[in-house]
Amino acid sequence: MTQTENQKKLLKILSEMFQLDQSDLDFGIYRIMNSKSKEIQEFLENDLISSIKDAFSSNDNSSLQQELENKIKSFQEDGFTEEQINNNPKVKELREKLASTTSSSNLENEVFSHLATFFSRYYKDGDFVSLRRYKKDTYAIPYEGEEVKLHWANSDQYYIKSGEYFRDYSFKVSDKTIHFKLKEAQTEQNNNKATSEKERRFVIFKENPCQIIDDELYINFEYKAVGKAKQDKLNEEAISKALESIEDLEFINALNTLAPTEKKPKRTIFEKHLKNYTSRNSFDYFIHKDLGGFLNRELDFYVKNEMLFIDDIMDSPVKYEEVMNKVKIFKSVAQKIIAFLAQLEELQKKLWEKKKFVIETNYCITLDKIPEEYYEEILSNEKQKEEWKKLFDVEVQTLEDLKEEKYLVLDTKFFDMEFKYKLLSEFDNLDEEIDGVLINSENFGALSLLQKRYKEQVKTVYIDPPYNTNASEIIYMNGYKHSSWLSLLENRLTLSHSFLSDDGIIEVAIDDEEQRFLHLILDSIYGQENFVSNIPIMNNPRGRSDAKYIAPSHEYLIFYANNIDLLKTNELLQSEKELKEKYPKKDEISFYRELPLKRSGSNSKRTERPNLFYPIYFSKLTNKLSLERVNEDDIEILPIDLSGIERCWRWGKDKVKESLETEFIIKNNNGTYTIFAKDRVKRTIKPKSFWFGPKHDSSSHGTMLLKTFFKNSHFSYPKSIHSVVDALTIGTNSNSTVLDFFAGSGTTGHAVINLNREDGGKRKYILVEMGEYFDSVTKPRIQKVIYSDSWKDGKPQNKNGISQMFKYFKLESYEDTLNNLEFKRTKEQQATLEMYPEAKEDYMLNYSLNVESQSSLLNIDNFTSPLNYKLKIATSSVGETKDTNIDLVETFNYLLGLVVKRMEFIKGYLVVEGKNLKGEKILIIWRNGQSSDELNEFFEKMDWSVYDREFDTIYVNGDNNLDNLKKDEDHFKVKLIEQEFKRLMFNE
Repeated sequence: MTQTENQKKLLKILSEMFQLDQSDLDFGIYRIMNSKSKEIQEFLENDLISSIKDAFSSNDNSSLQQELENKIKSFQEDGFTEEQINNNPKVKELREKLASTTSSSNLENEVFSHLATFFSRYYKDGDFVSLRRYKKDTYAIPYEGEEVKLHWANSDQYYIKSGEYFRDYSFKVSDKTIHFKLKEAQTEQNNNKATSEKERRFVIFKENPCQIIDDELYINFEYKAVGKAKQDKLNEEAISKALESIEDLEFINALNTLAPTEKKPKRTIFEKHLKNYTSRNSFDYFIHKDLGGFLNRELDFYVKNEMLFIDDIMDSPVKYEEVMNKVKIFKSVAQKIIAFLAQLEELQKKLWEKKKFVIETNYCITLDKIPEEYYEEILSNEKQKEEWKKLFDVEVQTLEDLKEEKYLVLDTKFFDMEFKYKLLSEFDNLDEEIDGVLINSENFGALSLLQKRYKEQVKTVYIDPPYNTNASEIIYMNGYKHSSWLSLLENRLTLSHSFLSDDGIIEVAIDDEEQRFLHLILDSIYGQENFVSNIPIMNNPRGRSDAKYIAPSHEYLIFYANNIDLLKTNELLQSEKELKEKYPKKDEISFYRELPLKRSGSNSKRTERPNLFYPIYFSKLTNKLSLERVNEDDIEILPIDLSGIERCWRWGKDKVKESLETEFIIKNNNGTYTIFAKDRVKRTIKPKSFWFGPKHDSSSHGTMLLKTFFKNSHFSYPKSIHSVVDALTIGTNSNSTVLDFFAGSGTTGHAVINLNREDGGKRKYILVEMGEYFDSVTKPRIQKVIYSDSWKDGKPQNKNGISQMFKYFKLESYEDTLNNLEFKRTKEQQATLEMYPEAKEDYMLNYSLNVESQSSLLNIDNFTSPLNYKLKIATSSVGETKDTNIDLVETFNYLLGLVVKRMEFIKGYLVVEGKNLKGEKILIIWRNGQSSDELNEFFEKMDWSVYDREFDTIYVNGDNNLDNLKKDEDHFKVKLIEQEFKRLMFNE
């Protein structure tokens, strides 16, 4: 069937929106859509086009034309002249109707054109941009009468690129390792600024396209504004330039290895990976929270403003009917497309919002917490001893060595499951004993999973998010740099808000690039009334050398309270040096400084504070002060300044009376006597609104400090440990929980441990970091800080350790979720659709993706062997996957929000006891294939009963016939894990 230009235009746009033009991409949503491409293509090219044609067939004006021709022929046969025929009323009426109607083919073309115009307005590079149109070039925002409204282009979307890294992409061909390396991006200014005419693209780094380092090939790229050149064309140029510059024939052969597809039988492995690399970082930045609602609202606007022109149809019933029919057909077809687009977007939203699986959980525990009965098995574990040597420069040879090294950190990852759970069973209140939790995950997923467990449990949130400057720029859609960053932060700050206790505080580090926008986000989430302070910190005294005009030497730390009326903050501890400088004098009581007892400045006049104006007498005979004249020679001293103005004293009479013996110094200056009070040393001080000094230097106490732990650390821009300690001192108590979901190198965890060392506190830390350096920097740093408080060149300088236990785990990523997604249509479903063909379109447009993917998202059949539940998990930046065991037990604990008391294997069953934040006592029994009869026997031997009050709820995996008790109208005491797991994972 021949297609018109407007049909081709529409199909091209729809093909892009349904990602049918990316068939050579085999990752993420593209792999998923490729599996449905044939069905979608058939719907678009056949069903959709045909439905428009069929709709217009009833509106075809050819019948009018035929009627006119028949009428004229009849008149001619009856001998009417041409003039008589032309003046005949019926002929005139038919000609007028024909003149006022449009041919069906033209109407079809108009509808195709309108459809193409409408959908192209909102779609760009894999995303729908939420531009709510008010009139032609003016946009509306959702305003509800607020005094100040914060809105940005992507405010109703999730930013999903936070888990992506495009600075280093690596893959292997045979035994050859190849990297795509992004060179430091140029400052986005002058001719490199992205504009509507110049968009950023990946281009080969011409100065040094390729280099071989340690027998690995690095192909270097820049990401910069280049104009309107297509990325595919730039990829071709990059491949050509790279191959020209490589001299090693083995690498050339490796890159030219074929990786064919049906459409590209000669595609090379180089082409495949470069396409994946540039595509991952060129589109699909957002997921719309309500795409269907948005597009349907815009559809109504489009019809009213682009298709209904009142003046053209008011006086013509025929034209009115034609236009309304065209609108009806346009809207009907558009709504079908919207339904399918919304279904696809809703599926992605569901996958993004779903609670993510815990992949594997392990524990790091200092030896002082481990009973000596475990030492022989520990001593025989060579991998554990190798890590101790690597991390702590300690060689353990004997049991005595273990007993002496009480702060060595054991890592359960080196031991089998039986050892791990046996060791954990030694702790009667497990979660209470755990000092920290480290999570290797995209932070939105981590915050989502932790919601129930830590609701209102965190006293302080401290984060150091990407500043979106040249050095820490996020991946963003061309033209949407700041709005992408706003969505990234708003999505996560909104989630984290519920973690804060009523008296909690959030502290956010930022610099000038996004500081003004961050303030507005925090205002919108916490309320402007809960703003506490915005503290500039001179973290870079040398100034940034890459600045064009003024070298920035500071950043900010912004504080907001959860409830300003309940907030309590702490003063900062002053250093010994600060104390000696501030309080230079000393008597038999303490250090002090001298302050005039006479008040100056505001509220210092007698008229303002008359009760503080009174005489104090000085006796020359006794060299003492008193409030009464004892001798006639006593000198009266009044708070009058050199200008004769009557002032007042700082202290009232009662306080002066109590302090006469020890707290005053009298100075005589040519007969003028002045009283000075001894301002005693205070070890703490109220925090100031500007922080400066050597201790806040991020280079000396951040970068260089990190190098003491890791000799060859290349981690960029860690915070000064002292700045973070001060921030946490302000916001925490001795038993507070601290959350950092941009954990980086782990400075926040380090600071918490330092504070606990200083005051013996029991503060806890939760660190979330998605970077690959989690295992090489974040976690090892915490282990090292636990073992010693002093390091040099990666080696401890003492053994001043601290007793600790922290848990760490990795979460399934959004990409992992997509990699495990499969569409399966059962034979029964297919038979039903064939039996009811009229339902097929409705099913495909509205239900198919959700229904057919359900079993791959959560396979509850596999819960019968919960310790062997597997998912495909990415093992590299390229996206290669490996079947990996998933920790269903830990995942379910977090889904329930369980505060774990005990966890142990008992007679082949994994038993978890704890309570939720409501205080309800919970028992979870995980069986591994045992029958219902065996479960009943075990339950009885443990002396548990459904009818007593030992537990409020009991969860068991798999069907069972345990006695049950109805707690209330809708709830039973014994529940199936599978049902609760699904409900909680998908927020059902």
